[in-house]
Amino acid sequence: MIGIDMTGRVTLITGAGGGIGGGIADVFAKAGARVYVADLEMENAKAKAGQLRAEGLQAEAVGLDVTKKEEIDALVDRMVKENGKIDHLINCAGISYNKPYMESTDDEFRSILEVNLISVHNCCQAVLRQMIPRKEGKIVNILSASSRMGSDFFAHYSSSKFGLLGLTQSIGLAAARHNINVNGICPGLIETGLGEKQGGGLIQQMSRYSGKSQDVLRENLRKSIPLRRFQSGEDIGYMALFLCSDLAKNITCQAINVCGGMRMN
Repeated sequence: MIGIDMTGRVTLITGAGGGIGGGIADVFAKAGARVYVADLEMENAKAKAGQLRAEGLQAEAVGLDVTKKEEIDALVDRMVKENGKIDHLINCAGISYNKPYMESTDDEFRSILEVNLISVHNCCQAVLRQMIPRKEGKIVNILSASSRMGSDFFAHYSSSKFGLLGLTQSIGLAAARHNINVNGICPGLIETGLGEKQGGGLIQQMSRYSGKSQDVLRENLRKSIPLRRFQSGEDIGYMALFLCSDLAKNITCQAINVCGGMRMN
């Protein structure tokens, strides 16, 4: 029987206190990995790690501001000291502002690039310094369907994710000579992301600007997906689990859509 067993593996997931990152943490922990649940909001990290430990799984809560390189380096050093290695890095921390392009500001662009792009570069470099001597490791960056197509409503977010796609491919090429796989996942419309975070909630912001009800907008978004259903954090987690497994040893520098058919490139 073919299966994925991550027993003995050590996984760092940023932005893991909820949403997509929380779903990924659930999947990796249930597969047997020791998961470091890193989040800017320590209470969210504690809640997710506590939930996993209550299920008999291995999880550590970590407060992490990914915009602070010294915090990233300290966490990586701690993980190596505690485990001797880091097997997987999942970069999931991210922010967005939902508004028409002409209302976007320089400060919003800078903050989005700092969180969604520069922090991923810093996390990858820190972890690769530990992976390269071992000639082993997997990195997965959470991109977006917006990595494939621009949008007037979140131009700064889309710009950061286009950049992250290029960064993922570039890091993948640099890491390949060391037997390390680097890939990206492009989620579509995630159920939790429609009503939470992302600048107050995508649906709420769309309603405010369009004058349409949230229920109508939600249904329109659902119908825009060929499979007619939103994705979950766990859906993204299953793809990340596969990419971090030995089954995907010959997949690198790729960006894989998990979007219900919204994107086909």
